Amino acid sequence: MELKSLSPELDELRKVIISSNLTTCYVILNELALKEGESAHYEKFRTGWINTYKDVYRLVSKMKTRKSAR
Repeated sequence: MELKSLSPELDELRKVIISSNLTTCYVILNELALKEGESAHYEKFRTGWINTYKDVYRLVSKMKTRKSAR
């Protein structure tokens, strides 16, 4: 995955957003698992989440922007 270079402030914001999304998804998944009498394993979840994020980022980065508004 290639992330474009950003200014230090924007790079920090990007890291916070990624971390926040990861945490939110894990908390929701863990709550659902607890209702089933199980628990989500963080490292396994984290690896899967990061791989999914990378795949989506790669696809989106290949998309071209529209040249005109609708």
